[in-house]
Amino acid sequence: THCCVARYRHRRVTRAQGHSLNKKPAVLGVWTTVLLSSAIGVAFVAVQFGALFLFELLEVHDHQKVDTHSLVSNLGSNGLVFSVATCASAIICGALVWLVTRLCGSTAPAEYLGFQRVTPRRLALWLGLVPLFVLASDIVEPLLHHPRGPDFTLEIYRSATFLPLLWFAMVAAAPAFEELFFRSFLLQGLRNSRLGAAGAIVLTSLGWALLHSQYSGGEIAEVFLFGAVLGVARVRTRSIYTSFAMHAFANFLTLIEVAVSLRAH
Repeated sequence: THCCVARYRHRRVTRAQGHSLNKKPAVLGVWTTVLLSSAIGVAFVAVQFGALFLFELLEVHDHQKVDTHSLVSNLGSNGLVFSVATCASAIICGALVWLVTRLCGSTAPAEYLGFQRVTPRRLALWLGLVPLFVLASDIVEPLLHHPRGPDFTLEIYRSATFLPLLWFAMVAAAPAFEELFFRSFLLQGLRNSRLGAAGAIVLTSLGWALLHSQYSGGEIAEVFLFGAVLGVARVRTRSIYTSFAMHAFANFLTLIEVAVSLRAH
């Protein structure tokens, strides 16, 4: 009798474990995704301006009034301010994305957000598209009278008093949050609606391009196109690691170009 009871309990435990392993993460609805994304976007702006405000207070501590225009312009002219604001917003808002995904019903946020392994060969194939995209941009931009290396990137590189932090912000922090937010949380919620994967890729690429409003019109168009490539990579490989690696690699190549350009002049 004891053996029968033991076997029965073993079958129940095995069956329960099998159900838990086969259980898929809950999918957030499209409107829930939009509302939560808006809240995260507000938090992102708040953290960025919070970092700017702290820097401004340190610089004008002897004044009673802080110039709001100076706060905004510092983000596009001060490499150190940009680096700190980018790192702070990436850490805080990245954690917020994970938290709301977990609290809103997803029992497996890592799987929902695309933290899936991708084979080195497949990753290398997608990474190979990045230099081709950068090369195409180098060829097209002179035709559009936009020299390679946007003024924004040149300015923050020139004014960065601590270059390693700038490199970390652009190659690691910014790609990590932007891929987590746009190509994971937002794309995953939108693709399960009537939009489908294609519509979700277009909308998330558009939102990502608008985030880079400091660039010129032609450069924003490039950001949109590259965002679409990242979206396709994310959907095809089902992994955020692919789009993150491509995004980080693109930013790395951009900084290399900027550094070479500044040294040449």
